[in-house]
Amino acid sequence: MQATEDKLQAQVDKLKKIRKDKGCATAGANLKQSTDFEVYKRADEGVLNSARVIERAKAGKLVDGSGASCSELEKIIAVDKKAVQFEKDKLEAMGSKADPADKKTVAEAEKAIEGQLKKLAGLQKAKGC
Repeated sequence: MQATEDKLQAQVDKLKKIRKDKGCATAGANLKQSTDFEVYKRADEGVLNSARVIERAKAGKLVDGSGASCSELEKIIAVDKKAVQFEKDKLEAMGSKADPADKKTVAEAEKAIEGQLKKLAGLQKAKGC
């Protein structure tokens, strides 16, 4: 049984190398940002959420999108729109009592996500989605 497992593992390793060498977009190693792979995977699984979008926006690590399929782009855009609305609601709820630094952080995240939405919409158009 061990010999069969070793043979299968060797085949998997060989296929991973071929995928990487050919530059397949599905290989995480071939993406412009390695963190995009997890986002695309969550999009495929239907488990994207606004909180992670906001987290990535604050960290300056929004998804590149160039390696995403049309379906993944659509799902990412939908969640990004929810995240923008959440940030707008958050700013509104803060009102005049909010700490200016907190307001600035929220506003910057909102601006980054809105820019991301424009970029992803452009990618959709370029890919003919």
